[in-house]
Amino acid sequence: MRVLHVANFAYRYHGGSFYNTDRKISAGFVRNGHFVYEFSLRDMARMSNIFRTKYIGTRWAEKEILRLCEKIEPDLVLLGHAQMLTSDTLKKIKERWPTTKIALWYVDALFYEEKTEYMKKFAPYLDAIFATTGGEYLKKLVPLVTRAYFPNVVESSIETSENFKKQQFKHDLIFCGSIGDDLDRQKFLEEVRFGLPDVSLSFNGVFGQPTINGITYLRALSEARMGLNYSRRNDVCLYSSDRIAQLTGHGLLAFSPRIPDFDLIYKEDELGYFDSTSELIDLIRYYANNPEEAEKVAQAGWQRTHQSCNTERVTRFMEEVIFNRPYSESYEWLPHVFKG
Repeated sequence: MRVLHVANFAYRYHGGSFYNTDRKISAGFVRNGHFVYEFSLRDMARMSNIFRTKYIGTRWAEKEILRLCEKIEPDLVLLGHAQMLTSDTLKKIKERWPTTKIALWYVDALFYEEKTEYMKKFAPYLDAIFATTGGEYLKKLVPLVTRAYFPNVVESSIETSENFKKQQFKHDLIFCGSIGDDLDRQKFLEEVRFGLPDVSLSFNGVFGQPTINGITYLRALSEARMGLNYSRRNDVCLYSSDRIAQLTGHGLLAFSPRIPDFDLIYKEDELGYFDSTSELIDLIRYYANNPEEAEKVAQAGWQRTHQSCNTERVTRFMEEVIFNRPYSESYEWLPHVFKG
Protein backbone atom coordinates (compact mmCIF):
# COMPACT_ATOMS: atom_id res chain seq x y z
CA MET A 1 0.00 0.00 0.00
CA ARG A 2 0.95 3.67 -0.17
CA VAL A 3 1.55 5.42 3.14
CA LEU A 4 1.78 9.18 3.68
CA HIS A 5 3.68 9.55 6.95
CA VAL A 6 3.21 13.02 8.45
CA ALA A 7 5.55 13.35 11.43
CA ASN A 8 8.47 15.32 12.82
CA PHE A 9 11.52 14.09 10.92
CA ALA A 10 13.58 16.97 12.33
CA TYR A 11 15.48 18.06 9.25
CA ARG A 12 16.67 21.15 11.08
CA TYR A 13 18.75 19.03 13.47
CA HIS A 14 20.86 17.80 10.54
CA GLY A 15 20.53 14.13 11.45
CA GLY A 16 20.99 14.65 15.19
CA SER A 17 17.91 12.53 15.91
CA PHE A 18 18.13 10.02 13.08
CA TYR A 19 17.27 7.21 15.51
CA ASN A 20 13.90 8.68 16.51
CA THR A 21 10.64 6.74 16.33
CA ASP A 22 9.30 8.40 13.18
CA ARG A 23 12.03 7.03 10.94
CA LYS A 24 11.85 3.61 12.56
CA ILE A 25 8.12 3.39 11.88
CA SER A 26 8.68 4.38 8.25
CA ALA A 27 11.38 1.72 7.98
CA GLY A 28 9.01 -0.90 9.39
CA PHE A 29 6.32 -0.21 6.81
CA VAL A 30 8.92 -0.27 4.02
CA ARG A 31 10.34 -3.56 5.30
CA ASN A 32 6.80 -4.95 5.18
CA GLY A 33 6.57 -4.11 1.49
CA HIS A 34 4.83 -0.74 1.49
CA PHE A 35 5.72 2.60 -0.09
CA VAL A 36 6.19 5.42 2.43
CA TYR A 37 6.26 9.12 1.58
CA GLU A 38 7.58 11.13 4.53
CA PHE A 39 6.38 14.66 5.20
CA SER A 40 8.20 16.53 7.96
CA LEU A 41 5.33 18.71 9.14
CA ARG A 42 7.14 21.19 11.38
CA ASP A 43 10.11 21.60 9.07
CA MET A 44 7.99 22.14 5.98
CA ALA A 45 5.82 24.67 7.80
CA ARG A 46 8.93 26.61 8.82
CA MET A 47 10.47 26.46 5.36
CA SER A 48 7.34 27.87 3.73
CA ASN A 49 7.88 31.42 5.00
CA ILE A 50 10.74 33.92 5.29
CA PHE A 51 10.32 34.13 9.07
CA ARG A 52 11.01 30.38 9.45
CA THR A 53 8.18 29.96 11.93
CA LYS A 54 5.90 26.95 11.92
CA TYR A 55 2.91 28.96 13.12
CA ILE A 56 2.80 31.09 9.97
CA GLY A 57 3.48 28.06 7.79
CA THR A 58 0.87 25.69 9.18
CA ARG A 59 -1.83 26.58 6.65
CA TRP A 60 0.60 26.08 3.77
CA ALA A 61 1.67 22.72 5.20
CA GLU A 62 -1.94 21.59 5.47
CA LYS A 63 -2.59 22.51 1.84
CA GLU A 64 0.58 20.66 0.86
CA ILE A 65 -0.67 17.51 2.61
CA LEU A 66 -3.87 17.68 0.53
CA ARG A 67 -1.79 18.18 -2.63
CA LEU A 68 0.25 15.12 -1.70
CA CYS A 69 -2.93 13.12 -1.23
CA GLU A 70 -4.01 14.16 -4.74
CA LYS A 71 -0.73 12.95 -6.22
CA ILE A 72 -0.28 9.79 -4.13
CA GLU A 73 -3.81 8.75 -3.13
CA PRO A 74 -2.46 7.04 -0.01
CA ASP A 75 -4.12 3.99 1.46
CA LEU A 76 -3.00 5.22 4.86
CA VAL A 77 -2.23 8.67 6.26
CA LEU A 78 -0.16 8.08 9.36
CA LEU A 79 0.23 10.98 11.80
CA GLY A 80 3.06 11.14 14.31
CA HIS A 81 2.78 13.99 16.82
CA ALA A 82 0.99 16.07 14.21
CA GLN A 83 -0.95 18.23 16.63
CA MET A 84 -0.19 21.29 14.48
CA LEU A 85 -2.81 20.14 12.00
CA THR A 86 -6.42 21.20 12.19
CA SER A 87 -9.16 18.61 12.14
CA ASP A 88 -10.48 20.28 8.99
CA THR A 89 -7.55 18.87 7.01
CA LEU A 90 -8.41 15.34 8.17
CA LYS A 91 -12.06 15.96 7.35
CA LYS A 92 -11.13 16.96 3.80
CA ILE A 93 -9.04 13.82 3.37
CA LYS A 94 -11.92 11.62 4.48
CA GLU A 95 -14.40 13.44 2.26
CA ARG A 96 -12.26 13.30 -0.89
CA TRP A 97 -10.68 9.89 -0.32
CA PRO A 98 -13.22 7.98 1.79
CA THR A 99 -11.32 4.66 1.62
CA THR A 100 -8.10 6.20 2.97
CA LYS A 101 -7.41 5.26 6.57
CA ILE A 102 -6.05 7.82 9.03
CA ALA A 103 -4.16 6.72 12.14
CA LEU A 104 -2.13 8.50 14.79
CA TRP A 105 0.84 7.36 16.88
CA TYR A 106 2.03 9.04 20.06
CA VAL A 107 5.15 8.29 22.10
CA ASP A 108 4.89 11.04 24.71
CA ALA A 109 3.32 10.17 28.04
CA LEU A 110 -0.48 10.14 28.13
CA PHE A 111 -0.53 11.40 31.71
CA TYR A 112 0.17 14.90 30.39
CA GLU A 113 -3.48 15.03 29.42
CA GLU A 114 -3.46 18.65 28.28
CA LYS A 115 -1.15 17.60 25.46
CA THR A 116 -3.61 15.05 24.09
CA GLU A 117 -6.62 17.35 23.84
CA TYR A 118 -6.13 17.69 20.09
CA MET A 119 -6.94 13.99 19.67
CA LYS A 120 -10.55 14.69 20.62
CA LYS A 121 -10.84 17.06 17.65
CA PHE A 122 -9.18 14.51 15.37
CA ALA A 123 -11.32 11.63 16.65
CA PRO A 124 -14.17 11.71 14.06
CA TYR A 125 -11.63 11.11 11.30
CA LEU A 126 -9.27 8.62 12.95
CA ASP A 127 -9.33 4.87 12.44
CA ALA A 128 -6.87 4.13 15.25
CA ILE A 129 -4.58 5.69 17.86
CA PHE A 130 -1.35 4.04 19.04
CA ALA A 131 0.47 5.06 22.21
CA THR A 132 3.39 3.89 24.30
CA THR A 133 1.19 4.18 27.41
CA GLY A 134 -1.27 1.43 28.29
CA GLY A 135 -3.89 0.84 30.96
CA GLU A 136 -6.46 3.37 32.12
CA TYR A 137 -4.84 6.40 30.49
CA LEU A 138 -5.12 4.67 27.13
CA LYS A 139 -8.55 3.20 27.82
CA LYS A 140 -10.15 6.57 28.57
CA LEU A 141 -8.42 8.34 25.69
CA VAL A 142 -10.95 9.24 22.97
CA PRO A 143 -13.27 6.23 23.58
CA LEU A 144 -14.91 6.34 20.13
CA VAL A 145 -11.62 5.47 18.41
CA THR A 146 -9.74 2.17 18.61
CA ARG A 147 -6.80 2.72 20.95
CA ALA A 148 -3.84 0.37 21.07
CA TYR A 149 -0.64 0.21 23.02
CA PHE A 150 2.50 -0.28 20.99
CA PRO A 151 6.01 -0.72 22.38
CA ASN A 152 8.99 1.50 21.72
CA VAL A 153 10.48 0.04 18.56
CA VAL A 154 13.95 -1.03 17.52
CA GLU A 155 15.27 -0.95 13.98
CA SER A 156 18.05 -3.35 13.08
CA SER A 157 19.79 -0.80 10.87
CA ILE A 158 19.94 1.71 13.76
CA GLU A 159 20.34 -0.40 16.90
CA THR A 160 23.41 -2.18 15.55
CA SER A 161 25.67 -2.68 18.59
CA GLU A 162 25.85 -5.95 20.48
CA ASN A 163 27.51 -4.76 23.65
CA PHE A 164 27.00 -8.08 25.44
CA LYS A 165 29.68 -9.51 23.17
CA LYS A 166 32.29 -6.98 24.31
CA GLN A 167 34.82 -7.35 27.10
CA GLN A 168 36.15 -3.81 27.52
CA PHE A 169 34.08 -0.72 28.25
CA LYS A 170 34.82 2.91 28.94
CA HIS A 171 31.98 3.12 31.48
CA ASP A 172 30.06 0.65 33.61
CA LEU A 173 26.79 2.62 33.40
CA ILE A 174 25.36 5.34 31.18
CA PHE A 175 22.36 7.62 31.65
CA CYS A 176 21.20 10.16 29.07
CA GLY A 177 18.32 12.47 29.85
CA SER A 178 17.38 15.69 31.58
CA ILE A 179 16.11 16.92 34.92
CA GLY A 180 14.40 20.24 34.27
CA ASP A 181 12.28 21.16 37.28
CA ASP A 182 11.74 17.55 38.38
CA LEU A 183 13.18 17.55 41.89
CA ASP A 184 12.35 13.89 42.52
CA ARG A 185 14.24 12.88 39.41
CA GLN A 186 17.19 15.03 40.46
CA LYS A 187 17.21 13.46 43.94
CA PHE A 188 17.09 9.96 42.49
CA LEU A 189 19.98 10.55 40.09
CA GLU A 190 22.05 12.25 42.79
CA GLU A 191 21.58 9.26 45.08
CA VAL A 192 22.71 6.93 42.30
CA ARG A 193 25.74 9.07 41.52
CA PHE A 194 26.90 9.45 45.09
CA GLY A 195 26.04 5.87 46.00
CA LEU A 196 28.46 4.45 43.44
CA PRO A 197 31.84 6.16 43.94
CA ASP A 198 33.65 2.97 42.88
CA VAL A 199 31.72 2.52 39.60
CA SER A 200 32.47 4.32 36.33
CA LEU A 201 29.40 6.36 35.45
CA SER A 202 28.57 8.40 32.34
CA PHE A 203 25.85 10.99 32.95
CA ASN A 204 24.78 13.08 29.95
CA GLY A 205 22.36 16.02 29.92
CA VAL A 206 22.42 16.27 33.73
CA PHE A 207 24.74 17.61 36.44
CA GLY A 208 26.24 20.18 34.10
CA GLN A 209 27.08 17.66 31.40
CA PRO A 210 25.99 18.46 27.83
CA THR A 211 23.25 16.60 26.03
CA ILE A 212 24.56 14.28 23.33
CA ASN A 213 22.82 13.23 20.14
CA GLY A 214 23.45 11.80 16.69
CA ILE A 215 26.31 9.39 16.25
CA THR A 216 27.94 10.78 19.42
CA TYR A 217 25.04 9.35 21.41
CA LEU A 218 25.24 5.94 19.77
CA ARG A 219 29.00 5.81 20.30
CA ALA A 220 28.51 6.64 23.96
CA LEU A 221 26.05 3.74 24.26
CA SER A 222 28.54 1.43 22.59
CA GLU A 223 31.12 2.29 25.27
CA ALA A 224 28.95 1.29 28.26
CA ARG A 225 28.20 -2.13 29.72
CA MET A 226 24.92 -1.06 31.36
CA GLY A 227 22.32 1.69 31.00
CA LEU A 228 19.65 3.29 33.16
CA ASN A 229 16.07 3.54 31.90
CA TYR A 230 14.28 6.03 34.13
CA SER A 231 11.33 8.11 32.91
CA ARG A 232 9.67 11.10 34.55
CA ARG A 233 7.01 8.75 35.90
CA ASN A 234 7.55 5.03 36.35
CA ASP A 235 4.21 4.06 37.89
CA VAL A 236 2.10 4.28 34.73
CA CYS A 237 1.03 1.10 32.95
CA LEU A 238 3.55 0.08 30.26
CA TYR A 239 4.91 3.61 29.86
CA SER A 240 8.59 4.14 29.20
CA SER A 241 10.53 6.59 27.10
CA ASP A 242 12.17 5.21 23.96
CA ARG A 243 15.37 4.98 26.00
CA ILE A 244 14.46 1.39 26.83
CA ALA A 245 14.58 0.37 23.15
CA GLN A 246 17.85 2.20 22.58
CA LEU A 247 19.57 0.58 25.57
CA THR A 248 18.37 -2.98 25.10
CA GLY A 249 18.54 -2.64 21.33
CA HIS A 250 22.27 -1.99 21.52
CA GLY A 251 22.86 -4.86 23.91
CA LEU A 252 23.38 -3.00 27.16
CA LEU A 253 22.09 -4.42 30.41
CA ALA A 254 19.21 -2.01 31.05
CA PHE A 255 18.03 -1.19 34.56
CA SER A 256 14.39 -0.20 34.87
CA PRO A 257 11.88 0.43 37.66
CA ARG A 258 9.10 -2.13 37.88
CA ILE A 259 6.72 -0.35 35.53
CA PRO A 260 3.19 -1.80 35.79
CA ASP A 261 2.62 -4.59 33.24
CA PHE A 262 6.10 -4.11 31.76
CA ASP A 263 6.73 -7.81 32.35
CA LEU A 264 4.34 -8.46 29.44
CA ILE A 265 7.29 -7.51 27.26
CA TYR A 266 10.46 -7.86 29.37
CA LYS A 267 10.80 -10.78 31.79
CA GLU A 268 12.79 -10.83 35.02
CA ASP A 269 15.92 -12.21 33.38
CA GLU A 270 15.85 -9.66 30.52
CA LEU A 271 16.15 -6.41 32.51
CA GLY A 272 17.62 -5.31 35.80
CA TYR A 273 14.36 -4.50 37.57
CA PHE A 274 14.47 -2.49 40.79
CA ASP A 275 11.97 -1.20 43.35
CA SER A 276 14.14 1.34 45.17
CA THR A 277 17.24 3.43 44.72
CA SER A 278 19.19 1.30 47.17
CA GLU A 279 18.24 -1.87 45.28
CA LEU A 280 19.37 -0.26 42.02
CA ILE A 281 22.72 0.74 43.53
CA ASP A 282 23.26 -2.81 44.78
CA LEU A 283 22.37 -4.26 41.36
CA ILE A 284 24.71 -1.92 39.49
CA ARG A 285 27.58 -2.74 41.80
CA TYR A 286 26.87 -6.47 41.59
CA TYR A 287 26.80 -6.58 37.79
CA ALA A 288 29.83 -4.28 37.51
CA ASN A 289 31.73 -6.85 39.56
CA ASN A 290 30.18 -9.84 37.77
CA PRO A 291 30.49 -9.12 34.04
CA GLU A 292 29.53 -12.67 33.01
CA GLU A 293 26.16 -12.29 34.75
CA ALA A 294 25.70 -8.84 33.21
CA GLU A 295 26.35 -10.32 29.78
CA LYS A 296 23.60 -12.92 30.20
CA VAL A 297 20.93 -10.39 31.14
CA ALA A 298 22.06 -7.94 28.47
CA GLN A 299 21.89 -10.60 25.76
CA ALA A 300 18.45 -11.75 26.91
CA GLY A 301 17.15 -8.16 26.84
CA TRP A 302 18.70 -7.55 23.42
CA GLN A 303 17.10 -10.73 22.08
CA ARG A 304 13.69 -9.85 23.51
CA THR A 305 13.74 -6.34 22.05
CA HIS A 306 14.82 -7.43 18.58
CA GLN A 307 12.28 -10.28 18.55
CA SER A 308 9.24 -8.59 20.06
CA CYS A 309 9.68 -4.88 19.37
CA ASN A 310 11.29 -4.78 15.94
CA THR A 311 9.90 -2.37 13.38
CA GLU A 312 8.49 -5.01 11.04
CA ARG A 313 6.50 -6.75 13.76
CA VAL A 314 5.16 -3.60 15.40
CA THR A 315 4.12 -1.93 12.15
CA ARG A 316 2.45 -5.16 11.00
CA PHE A 317 0.45 -5.04 14.25
CA MET A 318 -0.43 -1.40 13.55
CA GLU A 319 -1.62 -2.30 10.05
CA GLU A 320 -3.79 -5.11 11.38
CA VAL A 321 -5.44 -2.79 13.90
CA ILE A 322 -5.97 0.06 11.44
CA PHE A 323 -7.55 -2.15 8.76
CA ASN A 324 -9.39 -4.32 11.33
CA ARG A 325 -7.70 -7.51 10.16
CA PRO A 326 -7.18 -10.71 12.17
CA TYR A 327 -3.98 -10.66 14.18
CA SER A 328 -1.21 -12.61 12.48
CA GLU A 329 0.16 -13.61 15.89
CA SER A 330 -0.57 -13.26 19.58
CA TYR A 331 1.13 -9.97 20.43
CA GLU A 332 2.14 -9.70 24.07
CA TRP A 333 0.35 -6.37 24.56
CA LEU A 334 -3.08 -7.36 23.18
CA PRO A 335 -4.76 -6.84 26.60
CA HIS A 336 -4.08 -3.15 25.98
CA VAL A 337 -6.03 -2.84 22.74
CA PHE A 338 -9.36 -1.09 23.27
CA LYS A 339 -11.85 -1.11 20.42
CA GLY A 340 -13.70 2.08 19.59
